[in-house]
Amino acid sequence: MDKYIEALRQERDQVSKDVRRGIIPKRVPVRDSLSLELLIEYAGKDLLTTQYHYNYEECVEIMEKAQEIVRGDNFGAAFARNPVAAMLIKGKTNYMSKSGFIQHPETCVMEEDEYDELIADPETFIGEKIIPRKAGMYSVSPMTFAVSYLRNYLANLDQNTVLTSASRYIQEKYGYPMGGSTGSMTGVPFDEIADQYRGFRNITIDMKRQPQKVLDAMEALMPKNIAIQMPAKIDEFTTSSIMTHMGVFLNTKDFEKFYWPNFAKLCHIAGERGMHMYIFCEGDWTRFLDHLYDLPAGCQFAFEYGDPQKVKDKLGKKHIVGGFYPVTLLRNGTKQECLDKAKELIDILAPGGNFMWSYDKQALSLADINIDNYIAVQEYVLNNTNYANAGQKASGEFDFVNFQDTVKHYLKDYPEFKSKHDLPFEEFIQDYPVPAERVIPYMREAYEKYVSLVPYPKFGM
Repeated sequence: MDKYIEALRQERDQVSKDVRRGIIPKRVPVRDSLSLELLIEYAGKDLLTTQYHYNYEECVEIMEKAQEIVRGDNFGAAFARNPVAAMLIKGKTNYMSKSGFIQHPETCVMEEDEYDELIADPETFIGEKIIPRKAGMYSVSPMTFAVSYLRNYLANLDQNTVLTSASRYIQEKYGYPMGGSTGSMTGVPFDEIADQYRGFRNITIDMKRQPQKVLDAMEALMPKNIAIQMPAKIDEFTTSSIMTHMGVFLNTKDFEKFYWPNFAKLCHIAGERGMHMYIFCEGDWTRFLDHLYDLPAGCQFAFEYGDPQKVKDKLGKKHIVGGFYPVTLLRNGTKQECLDKAKELIDILAPGGNFMWSYDKQALSLADINIDNYIAVQEYVLNNTNYANAGQKASGEFDFVNFQDTVKHYLKDYPEFKSKHDLPFEEFIQDYPVPAERVIPYMREAYEKYVSLVPYPKFGM
């Protein structure tokens, strides 16, 4: 293996691990902010048609070409919305434009009088009511539902396999960290109901007309969301992620009543399990910095908008901060204006450590940025953020490795989630003939493998 490539991989890996341990790194870790769609365009491919026929060779070609412009410490292009999977079920929640960009319009697939059903049995309600309403092929007949669901699953599996394999090839070849810790993603109950079930306009009406129903529904979703949050294994760097959405659109009173309680509990429960949180703070969270401070030490925040100085002052000694850099400036600003903004943010956020460089949002299209400006900013950050005191403890009295004393214990307040549909093997096999006792371990292994591969749907995606 090329010694330079391996040394580059180790440096890229180490700077991120140091920050996550609360240690001053050699330099600020740098994240890219380029979508797979943008990389397809940059490679000169037809965005519209490429998304309908991903194959390994073409994805490697796209990702190879991307190395001309990416500069960050991690590379991964293993996620993209899947138009083939959506087509096979006649999906109603994602639409592709003529230019090839997939959009998610606001939808409502739950009626105002159905809260009691959601509260009584969230898993069954999602699987039998929400999911069928989101796709034309799911409402034809039970058999059509089953066949279409399988086709959708296989289409997603194929795409994910291709993108993941191509990403791993690039990581190996160009010295990016590979493998690493497992992670998980879960959802804030309020966002789940607003985004996926009722729509934002309707849930704001529900909050006024039947507030207790909304609160009870969010609590009913918690055991499921807690279960989804748990990865297969946990180590020092395992992260649970939450992409916030609706919180900042609420007034402070409603935020504290409807949004924050479950959100905070999920973050503390992750801490109880030994995981740190990665939280994308959509919108401007300046009003809620005191709330964010109260989360377990070592949370990683990526902010879209807000006052960087206030964020650094309030959160920078207990948590890891990043974001803020406006992607729109990369399109509209001069090179010098782009570099000046980078310097401004570095001067505010980098001192004392606990900082990772990232942008306010992902660039989705080549039209979103000037590539030369983007490269200039990324290289400026890489070359001008070396720490003189690398290896020392980051500012603040909080230990990111042994952070348990900052965790509040909520896990005990919720029952363990037990699926009514993905039964434990012993229950599943009760009414099925077992040919011989010695085959039971193999039957169990096979059952658990395929239930894990294709679980009963728990989110209304």
